[in-house]
Amino acid sequence: MDGRLGTAELDRRRIGTKWGYFSMTNFLRMAAVAATAAAAVTAAPAVAAPVGVTSGPKPTANARIIKPLTLTRVRDLDFGTIVMDSVPVGGSAVSVSTASARSCGAGLTCSGTAQSAQYNVRGTNNQVVQVFATNVSLTGSNGGSLTFTPAVPGNVTLTSSGAPGNNFDVGGSITVLPTTIDGVYSGDMEVTVDYL
Repeated sequence: MDGRLGTAELDRRRIGTKWGYFSMTNFLRMAAVAATAAAAVTAAPAVAAPVGVTSGPKPTANARIIKPLTLTRVRDLDFGTIVMDSVPVGGSAVSVSTASARSCGAGLTCSGTAQSAQYNVRGTNNQVVQVFATNVSLTGSNGGSLTFTPAVPGNVTLTSSGAPGNNFDVGGSITVLPTTIDGVYSGDMEVTVDYL
């Protein structure tokens, strides 16, 4: 004998309790199950039940969808005809306002019809649109160049969704120097729009 008891021998050794007799094997099994259950209860953290909004209405999710902007040319800007007389050394400016009013600087004589450029913008009704423009270079037919400085209107509030859209005007100015070469000057205007 090596001093160890087999399962059959353990079963023959019964344990007496006030509820009766249990075999050693069954007792050990029950004790193991109880220990496992106790460990599981001890290891499980306490978790509170989830709650929703407990007072007042729930928040809502909102999204506003607007049409993309489209910008089209309606007419070109025209300074008219400018005659150089005694132009100051620092140059003399000619400007056309967004209302097509022309201003002719010292040493220059202006004639012909002046007009501002006009654009049409379309998007979503009641949205406010900003107008942007950058300086561009006008190239002369006989050489030389002039810098065109644009004058944009204030913000444009759209009064329709899509067609017909809203028209707006862009003016601008150029500076003529005593050394400016005669000829016809022209260049593309750089105007963009975006929602405010």
